[in-house]
Amino acid sequence: MEVKHRINRSRLGKTLISLFFGIFMTAATSQAQILGLGAPDITVQPGSTNVQNGDSITLTTVANCSLGDICSVTWVYVNGKNGNLPSNATVTTTGLGTMNVSSTLTLAHVTSACAGTYYVEIEDELLGGILGITTATSDSQNAVVRVIQPIMAVPSGSGMVAKGFKVQFSGPTGSNLVIQASSDMEHWTSVYTNVLTGGSVTYTDAVAKTVPGRYYRAKLK
Repeated sequence: MEVKHRINRSRLGKTLISLFFGIFMTAATSQAQILGLGAPDITVQPGSTNVQNGDSITLTTVANCSLGDICSVTWVYVNGKNGNLPSNATVTTTGLGTMNVSSTLTLAHVTSACAGTYYVEIEDELLGGILGITTATSDSQNAVVRVIQPIMAVPSGSGMVAKGFKVQFSGPTGSNLVIQASSDMEHWTSVYTNVLTGGSVTYTDAVAKTVPGRYYRAKLK
């Protein structure tokens, strides 16, 4: 009995094409990851900052990608368990699925438990994911959040003088301190901003000579 074998050229062609395409995709994906083709360009980096206990801060990042759509933004807290953010963290991200994205991480009512290092991972899909190629992620620089000691008034350095009421505050050297004044302790106006040198700053408020009473406070900017 004669057995004839017929080669299905159509099926063979499709198999070869599929094999070739699979090899191409693997090579293209590896090449994209190695070269960072289409990887997001982080144009605004989150910056390190000092924050006073109880205040709130916001870290911001902006990224764009010329060859693909940004598909994910992940904020990471290095000091947290598995990189998880503190419970008082809020993330707001706009532009996902496009070539431009911005994201903010807000920490409300900061405590010492929030101190540490943060960064953001941004990932895109090369050519909008048309080829199924995802590039390697781009990581931002580290942003270190330092929770510092409260600003303290210095009673010995405060009091009425010829030019007005002199107030003195102490705090961490290098911090940007803002002095505010109020007549009712509800509505505050910033009257002086300066960098603490030598751990203290002194300000004389001339307006104090013209009002019956005045309250003062200081905070970090």
